[in-house]
Amino acid sequence: MKQIITLVSFKMNDQNLAKEWKEMSDHITDSLTKIEGFISRDSAVGEDGTVYCFIKWESAEKQEAFNKVMESDAFKKEMEAFAKIANMESMKSEMLNII
Repeated sequence: MKQIITLVSFKMNDQNLAKEWKEMSDHITDSLTKIEGFISRDSAVGEDGTVYCFIKWESAEKQEAFNKVMESDAFKKEMEAFAKIANMESMKSEMLNII
């Protein structure tokens, strides 16, 4: 299996939410450590305020399995909280193969 990185980017609804995003980002990383196939996660903010999250997975299959779990009702509250910070219309996600 080939390791992959999922690159997620988005704008915050308000740049004044940076503190809230940092707290949520830490919570997301803590939660991901319990997911099978998760390796690591880093976040960064670009000069234009775009947030980038780099999530490393053991394989595309492990990442896709997690996506299905995220779409379940169990993650509804987390996604609602995320949408208060992240502009969902600006969100992009790309899966990159590690070479």
